[in-house]
Amino acid sequence: MIEDNVTRTQVVLARQPIVDNDLSVFAYELLYRKTAEASEAGVLDDVGATAQVISASLFEIGMNNLVGDSKAFVNFPREYLLDPNGLPLEKEKVVVEVLENVGYDAVLLASLRRWAKAGYSLALDDFVYEPKLAPFVELADYIKLDFRELGKEEFQRQFESLKPFNLKILAEKVETWDEFHFCQELGVDLYQGYFYEKPEVVSSKTATINKVTLLQLMAQLLDADASDVSQLEKIVSQDAALVHKLLRYLNSPASGVINSVDSIKKAILLIGSDQLKAMTNVLLMSEMIGGRQALVEQILIRAKHAELYAEKMRFSESDKYFLAGMLSMIDVCTGEALDIALSSLPLPQEFTQDIINRTGIIGETLDLVEKYSHSEDLEQDANIEILKASYIQAIKWGDSFLSSF
Repeated sequence: MIEDNVTRTQVVLARQPIVDNDLSVFAYELLYRKTAEASEAGVLDDVGATAQVISASLFEIGMNNLVGDSKAFVNFPREYLLDPNGLPLEKEKVVVEVLENVGYDAVLLASLRRWAKAGYSLALDDFVYEPKLAPFVELADYIKLDFRELGKEEFQRQFESLKPFNLKILAEKVETWDEFHFCQELGVDLYQGYFYEKPEVVSSKTATINKVTLLQLMAQLLDADASDVSQLEKIVSQDAALVHKLLRYLNSPASGVINSVDSIKKAILLIGSDQLKAMTNVLLMSEMIGGRQALVEQILIRAKHAELYAEKMRFSESDKYFLAGMLSMIDVCTGEALDIALSSLPLPQEFTQDIINRTGIIGETLDLVEKYSHSEDLEQDANIEILKASYIQAIKWGDSFLSSF
């Protein structure tokens, strides 16, 4: 059993997707961030933090709730690599990530050989290849190269040096689309960074007809009378592909609908127009993104995280927070600046400004949930427990929703 010698509120636990060339989720890295309180007290080192990440993922939250069927990359300091002390880790699920400051020596090499022989996958983090480190590379399944630290030229040199080895190259801290495309052309296997949460600027100033149509449909849905079933049915029925996906979802166990659903009108009557609007908005956002799974997932989790946090904090009209969470990333979907993308929607001015400027309770909530998901520093007065509980709930909801397609 891992000794939990610091309080759980001192670590913010989140996950960051690791994606492939199709922007589908391959795995997640489990991230932690000390709160301001813990940092000031100086009570948490790498060993203690890793213990809390493992403890939380195994006992408090559950590994499946955090990463589902995907793998989990977990940072291991030297102390745990040399003496795992009976850590109850799933070999098929956990990738042991060797931190850059472990000290590559004969003692560590012998320990890593034991991990590999036991069946664990190994990843070398922030790695810089030298010929003398070849024995470590031969044991690794993944090498993580820090794009931000290395720069383009050195990154390419490192990539070419590692190509002869039988492993996957993961580019981390990829923050722009140009960097992603550069790595993609080299032949990189996996990526980590938040580049896909940023707008990919299109060459033409005019968005495709499909995107414009979907954006206008979303605007009408937001403005529609919730009690007007026929009007809502007419709006949704404009797009055959959307109708198909919506009915497919409503016929799945995830919807909770027991009766057979074979029409939009029947679906509305069974589950109510408000719920149908929410699901349709999610589908519209997904359609505009064009199947980029990691981004769809991030948008869903941010929106649900904001809504659940608002509910637990007893903010009024918590459903607005779901919409605000989705719309806070609409610039990524349209390739436009956020203020321009939002200007075409019939939204209250104050609501729009809260999203753009992160002002008011809605804006502050968006700021909190984004910082949490990115494992950034939080203010001392932030309610960490509510943020964490609502984040885990949002992950479970998002994974359940996506699994229905």
